[in-house]
Amino acid sequence: MNLLQLRAICEVANHGLKITTAAETLHKSQPGISRLIREIEEELGVRIFQRRKNKIEAITEPGREIVRIAERALREIINLKLVGQEYSTQDAGELTVATTHTQARYSLPGVIEDFTRKFPNVHVTLRQGNPIQCCELVESGGADLAISTETREQFPQLVCLPAYRVTRCVVARLGHPILKKGRLTLKTLSRYPIITFDTAFSSGSVLNEAFAGAGIRPRIILSAVDADVSKAYVERGLGIAILARNAIDPAKDHELGTVDAEHLFPSSLLNVSIRKFAYLRGYMTALIAAFAPHLPASLVRKAVEGADVDLSSLKRAAPPLKVGVQQ
Repeated sequence: MNLLQLRAICEVANHGLKITTAAETLHKSQPGISRLIREIEEELGVRIFQRRKNKIEAITEPGREIVRIAERALREIINLKLVGQEYSTQDAGELTVATTHTQARYSLPGVIEDFTRKFPNVHVTLRQGNPIQCCELVESGGADLAISTETREQFPQLVCLPAYRVTRCVVARLGHPILKKGRLTLKTLSRYPIITFDTAFSSGSVLNEAFAGAGIRPRIILSAVDADVSKAYVERGLGIAILARNAIDPAKDHELGTVDAEHLFPSSLLNVSIRKFAYLRGYMTALIAAFAPHLPASLVRKAVEGADVDLSSLKRAAPPLKVGVQQ
């Protein structure tokens, strides 16, 4: 049994049972991947994959357990390399953070700036995506950690630590009548054209559920790709926007006013997500502590190593997120 065989069965399992995709990922031929799988099946004496006319259709029951152990073994190999790097290069290396546009633009700049001063020999990469994409990147090994709002999709290979509560506000151009309404209602919001993210009103979203629950259909006139684009059109007077409060910077958004909407839409949790049993280099826990001081390295390590951590208490204690996470 060798590492390439383990990687072959894991890649096939994690890419929809497609040998073609696994072969491309590992830079091998399809027959080569099939041979690696057959070899490890013969050595273990069990079928990992169920086949029909040489096509893989499913993972067998013992195969699921074998893939799970193989993934853990591969993670531990990576951890061994990281331990060596930790003590041979000290505070030098690479750190990839998967995050959303809003967090990359508003929450993280100050944190990253301080981090690069303290760890000048660490190369930081930000990879942006929606919350599901961020978690997928961490789960696949494409990123070391994710900073993104919670998702309804489950990621059993990740530890998701609640860091902050993201609350929402209504944003309008100065002089807009909604800024004088005081405590808003969903019915009031529905009277005005709304500019929103392209996914904000997708099925199951917080905003969509709030309006649907009240039996109100909002007037969506434009879907934008991020908070900055939404604000640009709000500034032109095309409509109002419902945005995360930390996406509003009073020092820069001079032409905009806000009204609290926390009572209309439940807050979302902003999580720090890490692969289970990952080896945490010192500078990685330092970045997490800089972003969320209430998540100390000792707690993060316990959670990643599988110790019992009271996530419910962390959720209840999560403070509201502000611009630049200045609490």
